[in-house]
Amino acid sequence: MPSQGAGAGGIGPGGPRAPWVLLAVVILAFVMLAVAGGPLALRTERPYPSRPLGLEPEPALLPPPPIDDEYFPCEDCHEEESADPKVRELDEHDNIELAHGDLWCLDCHDADQRDLLHLSDASPVEMAESWRLCTRCHAKKIPDWRAGVHGKRTGHWRGPKEYWTCVVCHDPHSPLFKPLEPRPPPKRASEIQLRIYGEQEETSDEEP
Repeated sequence: MPSQGAGAGGIGPGGPRAPWVLLAVVILAFVMLAVAGGPLALRTERPYPSRPLGLEPEPALLPPPPIDDEYFPCEDCHEEESADPKVRELDEHDNIELAHGDLWCLDCHDADQRDLLHLSDASPVEMAESWRLCTRCHAKKIPDWRAGVHGKRTGHWRGPKEYWTCVVCHDPHSPLFKPLEPRPPPKRASEIQLRIYGEQEETSDEEP
């Protein structure tokens, strides 16, 4: 009967299981070095190849729709006319329906420089940059507008972008979207009546 240490089926140096034992020893040594933080330590950060990306070009603001030549430049009619701050029905601009909250003409239009708008701090604003005036009240729309999810933005995902200004879609004198009726507030917990599943509603004994 052959010895187990030297036979073909043994586990000795000459047996077929010797390579597997040697492989197990190598794997164990590798794991021990990795745990110990040696040169074979496992790395959790993968060095992804990267390429330098240039800065995106500044977005371009597209021009607003042209103003009717009959009314612009405003200075043609208002050059030597003093501004009247009184809220009244206009005789000349009868084509304009002013329905924008409690705003009056001179709340947005500059009284001294009629071809300009002005901010709440009296800073002048060009007509082509009317978005600066609009966003003083509608500041929450600025991130959505710049991200391209509000309004209209054209161009490339990464590259030159073009923005349409507010007055392309919204009439500044009478906005298209009217104020919404607020929904009722949520009920208090004490006002909520829970129904047991399967419970039948009470029915009236009266005949319909």
